[in-house]
Amino acid sequence: MQATRRMRLQAVIQEELSQLVPREVKDPRIPSVTFTSVEVTEDGGQATVFVAILGGAQGGHDGTPALSEEAAQLRMKGCLEGLSSASGFLRRHLAKILTVRHIPTLIFKEDRGFENVIRVHELLKKISDHE
Repeated sequence: MQATRRMRLQAVIQEELSQLVPREVKDPRIPSVTFTSVEVTEDGGQATVFVAILGGAQGGHDGTPALSEEAAQLRMKGCLEGLSSASGFLRRHLAKILTVRHIPTLIFKEDRGFENVIRVHELLKKISDHE
C-alpha cells in the first residue's frame, strides 16, 4: 500500500472511530476517550489505534475526582477490553465507509504521551525548586 493511501486510511479510521464510539458503543467500561493516532501496517491488514482517556489520572472533565495510579491503570485496562470487545462492531461500520478490499484488524493500545509530558514537567519543576 502506498504511503499516501495509508495515511488517508489512518486519518479516516481515526475520524470515524472518534465519531462512532461516543455515539454507538454503549459499553460502560469505555469512558470519554480520545483516539490520538492510528498506525496501519504496510499491507493494510492491521490498524493500531492509540487511545487516551479524557482527564486520565487527573480526573475527568465532568468533575470526576483524581484517581490513584493503580485506579487509572485499571480504568484504562477496562477501557481497552471494552474497545477490543466492540472491535467487530467497529470493523463492520468501517467496512461501510472504507473503499478497501480488506478492513484492517483493530488493535487498541494506551497512549501515555500526554501523561508523560505532565510527569516530566513536574519532575523539572521539582528540580528547579531545589536549586
